[in-house]
Amino acid sequence: MNPSNWYRVQQENQVQSPGLVVYPDRIQHNIDAMITLAGGTDRLWPHIKTHKMEAVVRLQMKQGIRRFKCATMAEVQLLIHCEVDHILLAHQPTREKCKVFLALQKKHPNIRFSTLVDNTASLQLFSELAAIQQQKLGLWIDINNGMNRTGILPAQAQDLYKALQAATALECLGLHVYDGHVRSSVLDERMHQCQTDFLAVEALIQQIEAEGGDIADVICGGSPSFYPHSQRAQVYLSPGTTLLWDLGYHQLWRESPFLHAALVVTRLISKPNTNLYCFDLGHKAVASEMPLPRVEILGMETAVHVGQSEEHLMVEYTAANDFKIGDLFYALPYHICPTVAKYNNAHTAIDGKLGNPWKISAREYHLSF
Repeated sequence: MNPSNWYRVQQENQVQSPGLVVYPDRIQHNIDAMITLAGGTDRLWPHIKTHKMEAVVRLQMKQGIRRFKCATMAEVQLLIHCEVDHILLAHQPTREKCKVFLALQKKHPNIRFSTLVDNTASLQLFSELAAIQQQKLGLWIDINNGMNRTGILPAQAQDLYKALQAATALECLGLHVYDGHVRSSVLDERMHQCQTDFLAVEALIQQIEAEGGDIADVICGGSPSFYPHSQRAQVYLSPGTTLLWDLGYHQLWRESPFLHAALVVTRLISKPNTNLYCFDLGHKAVASEMPLPRVEILGMETAVHVGQSEEHLMVEYTAANDFKIGDLFYALPYHICPTVAKYNNAHTAIDGKLGNPWKISAREYHLSF
């Protein structure tokens, strides 16, 4: 197969559009690259929110990765089904979610469960619920070192640490530091910001240790800060998008070793005017939270994306071509995570041939029984 056409499949007439295609050999490459950057599997604690697929979890488990992060209860359920060693729900639960989480922990004693806390009210709630269910709940203190989305400021976290240590129904597992705000496309700048923002975390650890406390473990970063944190000794690393890799992160980290391993497929359905082309790739088929363009159509990279509605994507393209209604195109999303969540299944493609589809079993928010 022509390397420039690595994404094409031979049985295009069997592909329904819009749809999602994943490339298992490229996912395996990305897993290997993650392991290489981390210096082995021991430090990896990957997030499953990007792919939400059992098959991808099992590929990682086959390589020796046994701990995983997730964000929803359906993702918890998927990881239970895969019988992983440790499930970190990296999304501070409310009362209702915590009760279910504790019940699942009780039902599956061979799997370790933990989640996040960033305030004393939630800490007290978790302590009460754990005591009622006669469980001991493992907690990571969620640190805000600049993201300003969740977490407690490092300068305010010592009292929360002391309260967590004093709660008999709870166990302090360490610190969780997600710095998704570190997004410079210049590696040296990203490295510098990552280290600068982490200084407050280091100061917190030193303060706790100076008073006789102990921070057992620290989980750092996501995909953009994966490399900077990989240079830091004795921390866990939790990339997620690295497994499928999208155009947005490629543009942010062009030096990365990761390959694009998921595309959306779309067909040309109309040519309503001169140089205007309409595809069946609307809001419902691809992440649409960012401005246009939201995908790059391979083979039409210079097209100007002029509009998108629920079921349609309209582009302007002036290059000479012989495109026909019904032609299949492959498109690289800028943001793959919410794109995957729009599909129940993904086509698989290996060496240009379609394989068995992979179920995206954790695309819902809630448990399914």
